[in-house]
Amino acid sequence: MKKILKKTTDSAVVGIVTAMLIVSLIVTVISIFQLVYVPIIMEQREAEHMDRVAEQFGFLTSVIDDQAAVQNKGIPIATFVTLGSKELPFLISSKASGTLEVLEKSSIITITNESINNNIQTSVFPIGKITYSSANAYFLDQSYTYEAGAMIVSQSKGNLMMVQPGFFVDYNETTNTVNISFNVVNISGAEQKNIAAGSGVCAIQTKFNEISMIKNFTKVSSITINTPYSNAWYVFINRSLMNARLNYAGYGTQFYLNETQGESVKIDFKFSILLDQVNINFKIIDIQAQIGPGWVE
Repeated sequence: MKKILKKTTDSAVVGIVTAMLIVSLIVTVISIFQLVYVPIIMEQREAEHMDRVAEQFGFLTSVIDDQAAVQNKGIPIATFVTLGSKELPFLISSKASGTLEVLEKSSIITITNESINNNIQTSVFPIGKITYSSANAYFLDQSYTYEAGAMIVSQSKGNLMMVQPGFFVDYNETTNTVNISFNVVNISGAEQKNIAAGSGVCAIQTKFNEISMIKNFTKVSSITINTPYSNAWYVFINRSLMNARLNYAGYGTQFYLNETQGESVKIDFKFSILLDQVNINFKIIDIQAQIGPGWVE
């Protein structure tokens, strides 16, 4: 009996130790997967979500551009934006969220020119925009913005223009003048339907309203754009001006574009020295935008 009891006790001890080792191994594997692989998987998932938002915002940009071109006061068109991404099931992870917002009169375009009476006059035009900003837990936060006809992607280290606005430069070598066409899309919202936040899919509706301004400015001395995305505008406008110079005027004509000063970009045309005149055909197209289902007039 003593021998039988001893063998039974030894087997029980071995079984307990084996079970403890297996549990420890499982806990170790889960811990390694949680600490190492879960952040990698979630970072990739949030990166894919940012790519999806870029595609959705690109589609939104094309819809608004079509509405601005056709100028038909019809039924609002809905575009869907995925605000965030889900967490992993059965594991500890954080889901990403985002905010979609209509910001009215958040940027300002200023045109300075010489009037008929040779007086300097300044015209100020506040414009609105649509912006999405992410709140990621693992991947770098990004924002996508539709501003004045341009689509801009922004990160903590800077911003870049992905879709160009209606800004065209033409140099007439015969008259030594520059003619600029600037079609600005202004976004206006509705009260209580200007913002949505979370991780689900959100609809934003847009509709053409009116062309609020068409004006020709002659003898323009400067254009200033006050915007948080000054770097994107600086790079785009500078490239547009340089292309006009290379294609039409050669290296003899110079355009001056100031470096970004805070949250603004200023274009100075030194036409008194190098150019006879700079003219701008300026158009503002009003697009109404509402976030969420239903349309409020």
